Amino acid sequence: MSLQFSGLGSGLPTQEWVTALIQAESLRLIKYQTQKSDTQASRTVLNTVESKFSSLRSSIEKLTDAKLASTMDLFEKKKSSTSDETIATASVSTNAAIQKIDLEIESLATSTTAQSLFGIGQVMDGSETFLDLANGDAEEGTFSFYIDGVKQEFTIEEADTVNDIIDDINNAGITGLQAGIDSGNFEIKLDDAEITDFVMGSNADTSNFLNVMNLSTSTGEVIAEDPYDTVYRSVDTVSKVDTTGAILDGSANLSGTFGQSSYTFKIGGSEFTVDENMNLQDLLSRINSDDDAGVIASFDFKENKLNITSEDAGKTAINFEDTDGDFLQQMGLITAGGDSLSSQTLGDNAKVYINGSAEVLEVNSNTITSDISGITGVTIDLKTLTEAGETISINIEQDTDQLTSSVEDFISKFNAAINEIDKETSSGQELKGEYSLISLRNSLRTMATDMVDGLSTYNSFGMIGISTGEIGTSIEEGTKALEFDKDAFMEALKENPNEVKALLIGDSNSGVTGIFENLEIKVENSLDPVNGYFAAREDSLDNLISSLDSTILREQERLDKREDYLTAKFNRMDQYISQMQSQQSSLAML
Repeated sequence: MSLQFSGLGSGLPTQEWVTALIQAESLRLIKYQTQKSDTQASRTVLNTVESKFSSLRSSIEKLTDAKLASTMDLFEKKKSSTSDETIATASVSTNAAIQKIDLEIESLATSTTAQSLFGIGQVMDGSETFLDLANGDAEEGTFSFYIDGVKQEFTIEEADTVNDIIDDINNAGITGLQAGIDSGNFEIKLDDAEITDFVMGSNADTSNFLNVMNLSTSTGEVIAEDPYDTVYRSVDTVSKVDTTGAILDGSANLSGTFGQSSYTFKIGGSEFTVDENMNLQDLLSRINSDDDAGVIASFDFKENKLNITSEDAGKTAINFEDTDGDFLQQMGLITAGGDSLSSQTLGDNAKVYINGSAEVLEVNSNTITSDISGITGVTIDLKTLTEAGETISINIEQDTDQLTSSVEDFISKFNAAINEIDKETSSGQELKGEYSLISLRNSLRTMATDMVDGLSTYNSFGMIGISTGEIGTSIEEGTKALEFDKDAFMEALKENPNEVKALLIGDSNSGVTGIFENLEIKVENSLDPVNGYFAAREDSLDNLISSLDSTILREQERLDKREDYLTAKFNRMDQYISQMQSQQSSLAML
């Protein structure tokens, strides 16, 4: 009976044997890989704990930053409230005194305005195309008159001039009516003997002709011009200024004679230049976007004038100066004699009475700052007038909202840091046995329950409504979190604000070191990027991970060589068995 083999060569599962042997020898590699995985997990958890400490530090700094600048001192924050905020509001700084202010507002400040002393643009003479008027906003279409109740409709085509429209009206066969232009005004003259009732416009009109001609609100005036008795005239001259056309080459249709290649002038504290490419629209935009000019400028098409309004209220003039050329003079804002006030209507000052004073306080603004009122740290914004003889109250008091919110935030972050350490250092967790971290945790707990030397009434957290569990309670037994009694805290703050502040952030004048100061130092030291606990422990874990990586690599290389050796050895055995099979087959055939 011959031997039976299956598979290649000997048919024995040599590869499975090699794999099984290598797996048996991989226990050390698995141990190293497990150590690395555990170390990486510890590193991740440590980062989480460190983030809790970073948050705790930030919450402490909200309070201790009071030592850096008065504006950051939450203990000195003030807030204001007004009995009627529709009349006035107030804002306060930390140096404001706690007080009540009675305010009576007799008048508000108004802004200074300026307007061109004359029309600065050319006015229509009839030769211009109608659609070019109103800065391009004129519309073709129909407009109508009603003559003794009978509608007369006229159509404006795209290329029609104003004279074309006048001819259409005058040639319509309306007895007793004549249209024309006089010094930039459109006129419609009527013979009362022929026309007794005249109405302009219909809700079916598609052109804005009557608006462009400033006729919509015109009323009949009596004239003595045979045979006409009544005239309907443009309320204002019709300007043909084009704000998109260049100013100096005449494209803007201004009435000025600009002989220079450029002009410079000042409005407020800013200087502006009009060059050959400048148009009126761009010039107005530049003026309005310049904060130092301090004005709002516009062109009034109906009045054909520049309007300029000061952004600040009060009886203060707007500064107008021609510095090269006479541009502002040609705009009617400065007279030929250099008078820049004739074009201005000065604003009014505000008038108020504070705290029952019989003497009025006059203010060139609707914002009363402390340098005007003499009330340190208080700025009052006026909105409207009080009733005659009546006042409103502005109350300035300590703003404890940010302070209590910051204390609550600290307690939340403190508890989060302590709880995270307790959780991660407990039995079976990643940081079990991290005694330096446990010691750091216990130090923070001790500091939070310490009494502060140099204080008599409020010398511990417990005295101001911040309570904690017993000192030294073991991690296994659990600990109580810090708790905040806001009412108790507010009561202590009201009774002795200086001691509460000293308890928390210290008082250098009396040599008192506050609890938050000690906590901040401890937390800062632990987070030091060079010598702190977290940096040192993270470096240690990183070094261990690096060392394990090297060990794992060496062990893997050893196993790879061992696998190669075993594979080669079993291959040779397989070859010998294969040869024996071949020889046995040959003998069986004899």
